[in-house]
Amino acid sequence: MRVEFLTQDDPLYILPFFDEFVRHYVSEFRILQIASSPVMGKRSRSQMIKELTKLYGPAGMARLTARLAGARILGKLPKRAGASRYSTLSQLCHAYEIPHEKIGNPNASEFVESVRRRGADLLVSVACPYILKVPLLTIAPKGAINIHHAPLPRYKGMMPTFWQMFHGEKSVGLTIHYMSPRIDEGEALLQDEQAIEPGESLDHLIQRSKRHGAHCMARVLRQIQEGTVKPVALDHSKSSYFTFPTSAEIKEFHIRGLRSI
Repeated sequence: MRVEFLTQDDPLYILPFFDEFVRHYVSEFRILQIASSPVMGKRSRSQMIKELTKLYGPAGMARLTARLAGARILGKLPKRAGASRYSTLSQLCHAYEIPHEKIGNPNASEFVESVRRRGADLLVSVACPYILKVPLLTIAPKGAINIHHAPLPRYKGMMPTFWQMFHGEKSVGLTIHYMSPRIDEGEALLQDEQAIEPGESLDHLIQRSKRHGAHCMARVLRQIQEGTVKPVALDHSKSSYFTFPTSAEIKEFHIRGLRSI
């Protein structure tokens, strides 16, 4: 089955998914391309830095910035398939000879036409920072699917891992679902969960859940490939939707003894 991935260029929290998926499943599915948009899409760099500094604090932001700088530097080094560690998505793709393209808005007509030419059977969104529109969603014969780290229809929207910790959930959910023009809707193909470890930071939980999500994605792709997938309609009367947390909500997060990093 020919698969095309849409994601964002994030070596800190998105790379763990692809590192896990490519290492274990690159021989099982034909990955036509991984296309990565800028982190958080249309958000300005200054706005993104301001929001993340509120969430992680100055010291935490300094640690993230150092990790990011290190990833950018080490990501320029050549690596072979099977290396112990990769620093960027570009480096990983080069090692496994997977086409990788840095793009802007995936809804742009030029990109949509390039997807059509490559002839993917299925499109897969992994934290793609744009709401995908109908021309792109309907281009692949087996559809377009998304992975969302929450028990949909609860915790739609941004920062689902943060909000599940904030509300005292004992586990973090995961839903892989068909995509529709409305965000985080469409029939569910798989739902799973992981226990939140005592004292676990948001930073660690996101990375751990991304790696777990890679194996869940492989299960769904295998079912789609074999024609055994069983979509389940979600009850949207039970839905909840969240945006980026406010300063007061971030303060409350820390007052409750929860750690960002």
